Amino acid sequence: MFDKPSAISAAIVLGFAGTGVAMGMPLLVGSMAKSLGFSEQQLGWLASSDMGGLCAGSILAALMVTKINRRVLAATGLLLVILANYLSTQSPDLLPLMLSRLFAGIGAGICYSTCTASLAGSHNAARTFSILLFVLVVMNAFIFYIFPIIEGRWGVNGLFLFYLLEAVPILFVLPWLPRYCSEQLDEVLRERESGGVTIQLAVPEILPRLCLAAVFSFYLLVGAYWAFIERAGTAANISAEFISGTLTWAQVFSLSGAVIAVWLARRFGQSKPLLMALLVMVVTMLVLAGKVDTATFVFSVFSFSFFWIFVDVFQLGTLSNIDHSGRYAAMVPACQGVAQAMAPALAGTLLSYQLGYSSVMLMCALASGAALFIYLRVYRVLLRLDPDLADAD
Repeated sequence: MFDKPSAISAAIVLGFAGTGVAMGMPLLVGSMAKSLGFSEQQLGWLASSDMGGLCAGSILAALMVTKINRRVLAATGLLLVILANYLSTQSPDLLPLMLSRLFAGIGAGICYSTCTASLAGSHNAARTFSILLFVLVVMNAFIFYIFPIIEGRWGVNGLFLFYLLEAVPILFVLPWLPRYCSEQLDEVLRERESGGVTIQLAVPEILPRLCLAAVFSFYLLVGAYWAFIERAGTAANISAEFISGTLTWAQVFSLSGAVIAVWLARRFGQSKPLLMALLVMVVTMLVLAGKVDTATFVFSVFSFSFFWIFVDVFQLGTLSNIDHSGRYAAMVPACQGVAQAMAPALAGTLLSYQLGYSSVMLMCALASGAALFIYLRVYRVLLRLDPDLADAD
């Protein structure tokens, strides 16, 4: 049921509503600064409201996704996205806007978790997640192309209305989404009983938990960098048109990340490319911490965009290899949401103390370094337990 092209397509389209705000965050933050005049710290609070809602919605969905009709769950998330984005256009004051962004994030989190849970029901989850990331990158490139046009004509309210109008047609594809997953759960249990995944029994439960901690740490980098890279470029006197163009083309370039990740996984397994990608992220953030100019801005945006997709593919793949039940993979959106809720607020606090954007990039480097250390620990344990599993593709 979850392997039908219609079911996969419906889940992927649902992912648009779940990830649109997170991916468009740099331009949304910049638009709120220009249209509403909020300070850097207030912008961090607003971004954290969106990301905190994403986390809360993901947790709610993870708790309910196996218990209630997924079509109803997804429809609830979409209606929250529609209503909250409409309310965001009605008040320019900080507190009402934070509340409306919180509920928009909750709706997005419900949509995203329902999307990932449905794709995880496929028998070839790695392929379907790669398709999801590929399609979302295309959507993100479109967002970076169209947002400056919308913002220039209608201001930040135009961006809120974009998210509203994006969610409306998704309601019509929900009948393609499978209602429940009981049949798939029974099949997984039979496979476990037959010995198809007996290696799972030898994997300490601490390992998938460490992987979730690494996801959280990596998304501290994502949340802080993605929320403030546009502002860092503006502070370095880089033109808005150049920033928007760079972000757009970087998203197009990052499409190759999903393809190359699959090729590298088949050749070297997942763990080694994942460790390499995190190391490159550390170097990228340190370069930007040293100086923000046109060259370092372009380098960091292209490097970040490529390896963000790259790391996401391997993080989901690593969890799938060591936890075939999908129980921990279902918590990935929540870990991402918590980190992305905290990161803009932490970055905004650093900026409020006049520490500059270099301090934000140093924080990002530390976050990526922590994820690298955790995954290195997981890899070494897996090498002791089962070398084939450690280097599985």
